[in-house]
Amino acid sequence: MNEAYMIKYEQLVISNDFSQIMKFIKELQTDVTEEKINWYFHLLKDKRNTQLFLTLRAFFDKYGDVGKLFLLDYLKKSKDVALTAEAIILLSGHNYQCKEVLPYVYKFITDEDEELRYRSIIALGWIGDEKDFDKLKERVENESSISNKGYALSAMRQMFFRMSNLKPQILEIYHQQLTAANNDEIILIVGLCVQDLLKKRLNIKEDEKGVHSNDNPETLRAKALKLLEKELLR
Repeated sequence: MNEAYMIKYEQLVISNDFSQIMKFIKELQTDVTEEKINWYFHLLKDKRNTQLFLTLRAFFDKYGDVGKLFLLDYLKKSKDVALTAEAIILLSGHNYQCKEVLPYVYKFITDEDEELRYRSIIALGWIGDEKDFDKLKERVENESSISNKGYALSAMRQMFFRMSNLKPQILEIYHQQLTAANNDEIILIVGLCVQDLLKKRLNIKEDEKGVHSNDNPETLRAKALKLLEKELLR
């Protein structure tokens, strides 16, 4: 890209001016060329400024079908782990909902790289079909990362919102995991999912700082198990 764009970008990293960020994005998405898309996409490796990074990611899909085809082509040849992960999350996101990314999700959901597994787990929750549920179940049972195990449990919740017929299977897994959990993070996440699926208040909140509650984990476990057991007996 030309030097002017690079200078503008570096200024945005420092200034964090949202109106200027949006003006910059509009420039990059006007008179679109493959070079512009490619440069924009590669900016998603730079996380020096969180707001700038998140805004760039959020508006990439405004490239529409041209952007989608670029990302699918990128995945065919990519060897960059970070950008492969970004392509997966962009293609599976709410505006694209691109099922063509699923073969890559299947490939990377058990990859040795934790970030690739994480993005693939989230993608499967967003766009996976009923037949893909067992892949999430496998991640819950075998994931080496506690965080990714939590994401797999949350992804089941996302599947439920699209395919409510999975409810009995999901609740059974939540019951098993909650009973066996020896990690406070997992108890909180399962409790949150139970709260959302059963529409019962468990004093658990989710915000930009994560999942938290004023109740201690054992209290939450007991409350959630009681709700689950009642529901499973129906």
